[in-house]
Amino acid sequence: MLRFKSKVRTFATSLVGLEKKNFSKTLLLPKTNFGPKIPKGDIREVLIKQSSQDIYKWQKENKANRREFVLHDGPPYANGDLHLGHALNKITKDIINRFELVFHDRLIKYSPGWDCHGLPIEMKVETLGKKYESAVEIRKACRDWANAMIDKQRQSFKEYAIMTDFDKPYITMNHAYEINQLKIFSKLIENGLLSQQLKPVWWGCDTQTALAEAELEYNDKHKSVAVHVKFPVVSENLYKYSESKGHAVEFGKLKLLIWTSTPWTIPLNRAICVNENMTYTLIQNVTETLVVAKSLAEQVLKIDPSYKIVNIDIPGSVLTGTFYTNPASDDSKEYPVLHGDHVIETAGTGLVHNAPAHGREDYIVGRKHGLSVESAVDNNGKYIAKFLPPGFQKLGDAKVTDVKTNVICANILNESGMLFHLDKKFVHSYPYDWRSKTPVIQRATPQWFVNVEKIKPYAKEALSKVEFYPQSGSNRLTSFVENRSEWCISRQRVWGVPLPIVYERATGDAVLDLKLINYIIEKIDEFGTDEWFVEETDISRWLPDEMDGSKYFKGKDTMDVWFDSGTSWSTLKSSLQECATTNEPLADIYLEGSDQHRGWFQSSLLNKIIYSGSNGTSFQPMAPFKKVITHGFITDGKGQKMSKSLGNVFSPREAIEGCKKPLTPYLGTDGLRLWVASSNYKQDVSFSPEVLTRVSEVAKKYRVTFKYLLGNLHDFKDPVNYDQMSALDKYILHTLFQLQQACLEFYQDFNFSRVVSSINTHVNSISSAIYFDVSKDCLYTDSANSVRRRSIQTVLNEMMKTYLGLLAPIQPLLTQEAWSEYIRIASLKEDSVFKVDSKFFILSEKYENETVEKSFNEFLELRDDIFRTVESLKQQKFFKNKLELEILLSVKENTNIFRFLKENSSYLDDLFLVSSVKLVEGDLDYTFRVNDEPVSIRIQHSSKCKCPRCWKYTSESPDILCEKCDSVVESLN
Repeated sequence: MLRFKSKVRTFATSLVGLEKKNFSKTLLLPKTNFGPKIPKGDIREVLIKQSSQDIYKWQKENKANRREFVLHDGPPYANGDLHLGHALNKITKDIINRFELVFHDRLIKYSPGWDCHGLPIEMKVETLGKKYESAVEIRKACRDWANAMIDKQRQSFKEYAIMTDFDKPYITMNHAYEINQLKIFSKLIENGLLSQQLKPVWWGCDTQTALAEAELEYNDKHKSVAVHVKFPVVSENLYKYSESKGHAVEFGKLKLLIWTSTPWTIPLNRAICVNENMTYTLIQNVTETLVVAKSLAEQVLKIDPSYKIVNIDIPGSVLTGTFYTNPASDDSKEYPVLHGDHVIETAGTGLVHNAPAHGREDYIVGRKHGLSVESAVDNNGKYIAKFLPPGFQKLGDAKVTDVKTNVICANILNESGMLFHLDKKFVHSYPYDWRSKTPVIQRATPQWFVNVEKIKPYAKEALSKVEFYPQSGSNRLTSFVENRSEWCISRQRVWGVPLPIVYERATGDAVLDLKLINYIIEKIDEFGTDEWFVEETDISRWLPDEMDGSKYFKGKDTMDVWFDSGTSWSTLKSSLQECATTNEPLADIYLEGSDQHRGWFQSSLLNKIIYSGSNGTSFQPMAPFKKVITHGFITDGKGQKMSKSLGNVFSPREAIEGCKKPLTPYLGTDGLRLWVASSNYKQDVSFSPEVLTRVSEVAKKYRVTFKYLLGNLHDFKDPVNYDQMSALDKYILHTLFQLQQACLEFYQDFNFSRVVSSINTHVNSISSAIYFDVSKDCLYTDSANSVRRRSIQTVLNEMMKTYLGLLAPIQPLLTQEAWSEYIRIASLKEDSVFKVDSKFFILSEKYENETVEKSFNEFLELRDDIFRTVESLKQQKFFKNKLELEILLSVKENTNIFRFLKENSSYLDDLFLVSSVKLVEGDLDYTFRVNDEPVSIRIQHSSKCKCPRCWKYTSESPDILCEKCDSVVESLN
């Protein structure tokens, strides 16, 4: 100590007249070009290119021999602006791809796609004000519009930093794609899976086309006109049965009571269905007797209490075979009562009106009993008056979905004495056309159907081999397949891939010959799909020489767009043949919104199995995907669906750039990506200004953290061996190892929100709250080559690599920017974080140290207790700065906490962020317990002076340096 004083005093004489700020030149302060602000403008564009398109190209050239990872892009529709759902979808996919690149060293194959055919684009071009003379002109306008939208959406997608080649997408309207699709269609013929049937399908009255289930949206607040209708029984058998049970009814006064929410179908009634396994009864008033299900009789009486229940049971089997009339039709026809499995006793009256042309269950029953399936409704959803019964002629060409039409139907029924009850505002869930947002109907039209029943067992077996995230997706998709017996693939529109079918002029019959279909496909390959829509009286150019082209005509139907996108797996190999012969699923992952269980996931699965068959046999039970991941939809902060009418719509660009109303911060590309990664995308995802503010704070914290790390690594050279490190350094390495292991597991499970929350916890609770504060004094004031300082830098270097690796898939711009600064420090040749071997990021297993973790956690409990006491003293104005303080600790020897404090005594002052910590004996002012062992402490002002260099109160005089600073400065001189 005498020597120390001598050195200080000797040096102190040289301080006279010097300003304190000159000591800053002797400090090792952080140095970095890494700025605190999120890049904008050109810098952002450069970072996007460096970390995305350039990387995709680089890995294709440099990882060609690596195992492929294929995430197949479900094609967004090429119409309109992108919304937040697109951002959620594309960014989630990109995070997966980047993780596989960085940590699994895979060759990423990810081609963006666009779905181009279909009604929305056709409807859009029809509103542009131009009159089109032909179908070919409409198709050209549709193609031009789709191309323009693809270019527009492509530029927006690039802003999300998606790692792909946007110049080489797959596009469903491209010629090669369409030809592959037609070849898959021909497999329907080869395998005997296609048939034309006149049967009810969902029909869009405004769009004038058949619709698939996946093209429907259900409106839970739809209002229908609902009616209870009485049909007079004309069969004597039911009268006799009632009389045999002691209740005689005058002929003509026994009636069947039905309920329906589609009164417009009553003119087309062909039967009434009952369930022969149910029990029915009678209700009567002074004028008539009605048949209803026994279990529903009380509900009917609530409508009209003038009726009373007759104590009689009528088995449903007695009702079947009964006949009735429809007086409102004024045609004297008699109709049968039939059994229907779809009749239930939980709603209505237990008797169901049957119109085979306008209901699927109705059709099934009708076909079984030979009922007419002809519809009296045209493509526009209007009645065809000449096909209506005489009594309903006044309906004329009214539109069947109009409320007024249904009220008129009810009035006609009332005039004929058939109306029991009218409800003009029956609220229920009803299907709407997803494009026109208007109610749909079921309407019998000649359509082309795929026999799903035949391939269903193979589809279900294929799904049993697929992994689903979340697992509930398995039951959902399997249920959709299980409940589907057929697939209507024909559409009555122009903008689509044509069904390559010709018909005989004489009969109107389709010619379903496989050789002919394949010949026509070859001709379409030669001429193009547009040529199919050219009006021709002689179609010889499409037919073999032996067929007379004047005796046939081309069909005008196009394919369901789900058939289009459902063949996109054909783009994953160089040929369809290669797709068919591969022994494993073509894609590692399909990832889309949860609505795609009934859409793209299902159509892709069915088409893949269809193509695997040969002559109706040998279907391969293999899906085109190994894993299926689904995400939810975007809602606002209140959980409401985003809509323009509510004024809660945000665009991805607004999220990136920020906006004034409502006020949101500039997030940049990585900010948008961070929002995606932070969200539990497997549920509906909330998006609001408050959410963006929280995301912004996290993004800023990441930048500050990298700035600290880079600044304090500016002179790092020689790493310290693990054995030379302090307990604190080992503890931090242990937490980094735990973090990395946990995050890698979360990435594997596609649980990105847990990745983000784990990183955030470590950054805030470990790095910032403990290590950075504790290490600053050593980093700034120790000599450059002190073992402890280099040990801390070694840990910071490992922290830098860990954070870079874990954040790279989520924050490509941030990590690219940080990497560009880091490689100058670490002397690395790779110019991107995405080009480094995955081993670079993986921490050594020796860092896992549970012994250090246990002892340090015990210490941190004591530290937290002492910090709370220190904070209390600060509130009492006991001190202004912690460095004014000295802490005395009294701990029983031979305890774990005593050994820890003793072994780490050289830097306890830094651990407690004070100027001095001393181990003493005896009882002091405060007592805490660590592992049930008492620790007594005293917090007091340091008796020494503030060092003008390190600011700790460890100097003998305010004009001289402390011992450590004296030594460091002297070595510099």
